[in-house]
Amino acid sequence: MARITLSTGRISITFGPQPLAIASIVNEATGETILRSGTHEVILRLPRRISEPVFLTEVVSFERSPAGVRWLLEDHDHRHRVVLEASETPDGIRIDAHVQAAVPVWLLEWRIRDLGAREIVLPALGGQSLGSRMPRDTTLSFKYPFWWNAQFVLAPGKGGGFWLRTMDRDPIFKLVRVKRTGAGFQLAYGIEATAPLVATTLSGSWYLDCYRGSWRVPTEMHRAWMEGAFGLLPLAKNPMAPAWSHDIDFVLELWGMGKETPVPMHTFAQMESRIKAFRKLHDPRRTLLYLPGFAEHGIDSRAPRYNPGEALGGRDGFLRLVDLAHRLGYRVMPHTNALCLTFEHPEYERFREALVVDAFGQQQGWALDIDGDWLAEPYFSYVNPGVKAWGDLMEGVIGELVRDYGADAIFLDQTLLAFNVSRGPNFVTGMREYVQRLQNAFPRTLFAGEGLHEQVVAALPFAQIHGIDSISEVHGLEGRARWRQAHPVSTTLFGPYTHFCAHLLTRHPEHHFFPLQEAAYERLGVIPALCLYSHTQPLEHPGTRRMLRRSKDLRKGRS
Repeated sequence: MARITLSTGRISITFGPQPLAIASIVNEATGETILRSGTHEVILRLPRRISEPVFLTEVVSFERSPAGVRWLLEDHDHRHRVVLEASETPDGIRIDAHVQAAVPVWLLEWRIRDLGAREIVLPALGGQSLGSRMPRDTTLSFKYPFWWNAQFVLAPGKGGGFWLRTMDRDPIFKLVRVKRTGAGFQLAYGIEATAPLVATTLSGSWYLDCYRGSWRVPTEMHRAWMEGAFGLLPLAKNPMAPAWSHDIDFVLELWGMGKETPVPMHTFAQMESRIKAFRKLHDPRRTLLYLPGFAEHGIDSRAPRYNPGEALGGRDGFLRLVDLAHRLGYRVMPHTNALCLTFEHPEYERFREALVVDAFGQQQGWALDIDGDWLAEPYFSYVNPGVKAWGDLMEGVIGELVRDYGADAIFLDQTLLAFNVSRGPNFVTGMREYVQRLQNAFPRTLFAGEGLHEQVVAALPFAQIHGIDSISEVHGLEGRARWRQAHPVSTTLFGPYTHFCAHLLTRHPEHHFFPLQEAAYERLGVIPALCLYSHTQPLEHPGTRRMLRRSKDLRKGRS
């Protein structure tokens, strides 16, 4: 079989001579060969046979086509087939896939093997770099838009690099897998069928391209596309970002009631003492006072009821705290959850049909393994944020916090979640429109979220960055090799539209993970947070001073 080469001036790919072989991928901008003697393949995953992928290895045809190169592949039993076509475009080599299956399809995966890159960079989990010391045969998977937050993955090389991207405005669920092989990295790109999973066809497109320069070059290219695709406004022009929010360069996080003890971490009176003391360290006018666990029985325990906890000082104690904070110059942000509905809430039955049911018919909610049997016990259910009645309820709930208690900002937990729901409105679109509805109802209030992805960035001018609350998960310390690290690709991509701050589970400076955590946050350039989980934890600490110095540097960088 002859070899077939496609070239755009930035990337050259030679397919063949075997039908599923890739002889080479060359960065034409730098002359570097990204891949030598690699392969590509297609697999299908079916909703009733998740653990048994279908390998489309039978080559019916491999030929030139008017657009470029065309493959027709089938499985061994000739029940499922895919047509692949590669073509030259201004955006790189485009690959189109069209699946025809004998039964409903869940997922199409396309794999390319043995990329010769020194690292893989992904806008995932707040920004990730997977280095060449990643253990062989280790695989990491990231789902779009939940953990894989923007539609590209980079493979930097010498003076440039290779990248895979898609450019879909619609909230199509996708994934990327990265596997370390003996000769480099294997990338897998996946397209998920929209639930309910009844269709026997599935189609999608993706692009392979190369670039000259650092990782910032393709990141900027994608940022420009993203801005136009999602109608993004720079922070300075975003009416949903109050003017005062641009002055915030530090978060003081005071925990109220916890889950596993009847004793408060802080009462409201103890919080008053904290904010009086902290003003000696930092200007309150530049400090966002964030209050997780301020409500009865702690975070999420009665949600969506957010009555100030009686054990902390009740309504009167909370009002005194907010009043003092305002007189000192702080802005106050209580913690809420965007879609949490606890089982004993009086509205649970009314919203039963609005609960999130995923593509496999499973009801979804927050759960943790309490008894050590590897089976998670349910804490609460998730409500589809696109359901209008839920927005009606939450508008009233948020209204109490804003009007009755004087909240300047509202933190909406779990805005990063994205489910391929089998009933009800589109979850991802619903989340964006739900937050925007709250913003329109309370235009002077800052709404902040947990994590960020392309589909919700237009709605969140302030967000916690996800992934470094558990430093071992981010840095992936296996032995003593740090092969997985935080990377500024996500903050660079989303930074023009959102102020990033540290995650709510950030470690206190006394914690042994703090130095690694703070080094990662410093590299990402996010607003620091001093998280106090007990009224006995000190404000004064060398780690606090380190964060305050970084806060000052951030302020200089904005001016």
